[in-house]
Amino acid sequence: MNRIPGLLVLAVVILAALFLYSNPEVLEKIWLWMIGFIGYLAILFGKGYEKIKDLFTTSQTTKEEKNTDQILNPSIEKFKEAFKPDIKKVETLLESQEVNSLPDSLITILRYIDDGNTTLGLMFINKVFFAYTLEDTHKDEKVPGGTRIPEGHYKLGINPNLSPLTQRYRNRFDWFSNHIEIKGIPNYDLVYIHIGNSHKDTKGCILIADGVNASQPEKMILQSQKAFERFYRYIFPKIDQNEPMAINILNEEWFEKISKTPQLEKA
Repeated sequence: MNRIPGLLVLAVVILAALFLYSNPEVLEKIWLWMIGFIGYLAILFGKGYEKIKDLFTTSQTTKEEKNTDQILNPSIEKFKEAFKPDIKKVETLLESQEVNSLPDSLITILRYIDDGNTTLGLMFINKVFFAYTLEDTHKDEKVPGGTRIPEGHYKLGINPNLSPLTQRYRNRFDWFSNHIEIKGIPNYDLVYIHIGNSHKDTKGCILIADGVNASQPEKMILQSQKAFERFYRYIFPKIDQNEPMAINILNEEWFEKISKTPQLEKA
């Protein structure tokens, strides 16, 4: 009984051999199919290898990009983690002697990172955090529509002209009248504070928002419309009633100046 399965297998093999011997064209087709199948397996394994290789390459590239960011902003990198989780720590810096010696202003913008395309910052009103800001990058020579304004103390005013941008805002928002303009900037004009998400929306202006995404290659701010409406409803009436209004804009190096103040050490 134990020999029957073996004999059956042997019989099948003999019959298959006789069949292929008498039909060589079938053997050729089987051979071609086997070659094709082996080739398919080779391609499949090759693609799998490339995907695994890409995973390790991407990981290495990400590490290199992070290292590059640190090289571009060596004095700022150590502050980035403090800014994201705890704005209160940054607010304490506004009580430093360095800041108090600046000209009086209701609004202060602290720039904290510039990656070569985008500048991110923090806006404070009455020394309380109000919104995130986004601007173009710094350039030694101004590129029209692609360079952030210099740091400094500037007055705010209302631009009375009906530009296409102003008309679009009027069409969208029933609470909007005219743009708030940062005035007296050397070699700059028509610099507004307005809505936007990336440096492609700025054209030299300052964008504000309630959220920020700094982890992606292209840094962005989020929920800009909400922050702008809140800002506009608070600031515009003051300017409209001729209340003097100014803004202090401070570059990244400002943090280096006050990094050893008692306020920062306590924070």
